[in-house]
Amino acid sequence: MTWLLALYPPRWRRRYGDEVRALIDSQPFSLHAGIDLIAGAIDAWLEPQKIPVQPDAKQEGVTMNGTMMKLGCAASGGRVTREDARKSLVVNLGGTLLLTAIWMTMHIRLGDRTYVDSFSAMAFLVPYLFSLRYTSLKGRSLRTQSIFIGGTILLLTLILGSAGWIASKL
Repeated sequence: MTWLLALYPPRWRRRYGDEVRALIDSQPFSLHAGIDLIAGAIDAWLEPQKIPVQPDAKQEGVTMNGTMMKLGCAASGGRVTREDARKSLVVNLGGTLLLTAIWMTMHIRLGDRTYVDSFSAMAFLVPYLFSLRYTSLKGRSLRTQSIFIGGTILLLTLILGSAGWIASKL
C-alpha cells in the first residue's frame, strides 16, 4: 500500500514519506487505510501550506505520528459514532434501492442491452461512496470528500462504460 504515497506532493513525501511508509508497513492492509491515504493525498494537494517548510522539522521533535491529526493527512478521519453508522447505512441502502429501481426501469424500457447492463454495479457503488462521508471520509473537508467521491464515480463510469462498449462490440 506504500505505492499510494506517490499520490502525495513531492514536498510532502520528502518531509513525511519515510515515516508514513514505516507506519503503513507496520499495519495490515485495510480498505479504510487505503481510502484514508487517498483522501490524505487530496488534502495534501489542496492544503499545501499545512506542510512545514523547514526540512529539519523532524529533528525539532515534530513527527508525522504526532501531527497527522492536525495536518488532515493520512489517518485523520473523525471518530465514527453510532449515528454516523446509521446515516451511512441509510445512504447506502436507500441509494442502492433508488439506483437499482432506476437501472431496472432503464433495463425494461431499453431492453437487454449490454451497455446498459454494464452500469448495474453503479447501483451499489455510488451509494457506498456517498456513505463514506459518514465513516472513512468523516472529518475531511467537503472539497476533499467531493473530489474523492466524484473522482471515483468518474473513474468507475469510465471503466464500466468502456467494459460495456467493448462487450457490445463482441
